[in-house]
Amino acid sequence: MNFYYFFPSKMDGFHLLLLFLLLCFAKTKTTAMRGNDAKSHSMDEKETKNSLTRSVKGDKDGHRAVFLFSQKWPSRLSGDNFLRRVRKITKRPTTTTQCKIFCRSGYHLEILPNGMVRGTVDQESKYVLFEMQSFGPSLVKLMGITTGRYLVMRRNGTLHGLRNRRSRDSLFKETHEQNAFHSYASHRFYRKKPYDMLVGIKRNGQIKRATKTVHGQTATQFLVIKL
Repeated sequence: MNFYYFFPSKMDGFHLLLLFLLLCFAKTKTTAMRGNDAKSHSMDEKETKNSLTRSVKGDKDGHRAVFLFSQKWPSRLSGDNFLRRVRKITKRPTTTTQCKIFCRSGYHLEILPNGMVRGTVDQESKYVLFEMQSFGPSLVKLMGITTGRYLVMRRNGTLHGLRNRRSRDSLFKETHEQNAFHSYASHRFYRKKPYDMLVGIKRNGQIKRATKTVHGQTATQFLVIKL
């Protein structure tokens, strides 16, 4: 092929204009392709960041809980009618029972004077004694007799002992399982549906975070030993 036809040795004005237009067209096309690639790369990075970024929040005592954006913070039961009903039924317990709370994982539940909640194998410990206060059908509060602290569940699924008996976080839904064990779910907080955040003790004696519990787990099943 004779390339001198496209690039003659002596270019006149027409050929110079044609060459200039070709160069401008090639530069515009290259710039547009780079812009599209950069935009696509930016969108991919944004999607990756959203899928991997974690939301971190803390409570008053400095505990931190991490949840993926796809796993929202547990919801709370609310509404004027609900709050009114809770205040009405929790003014005074219908019955009280002194007991010990024994987990199927092999530990007794206890509340220490500093508010720490844990499991212990020492069944003679004075901190394993509880007063179970019943409020209507299957609604209970658990108070450590020695410390006077109530078992409460925070929004992030951790357990703590609190002296405030009016706290709504101390109200639990008691469920009688088919195997004669009981489970205790937060009456206020839940993840996907009400009463799916349970009190639990792991096999090492540590408290199981309620956001990782489900009904039927060994860690969430308890026997009430009446005194």
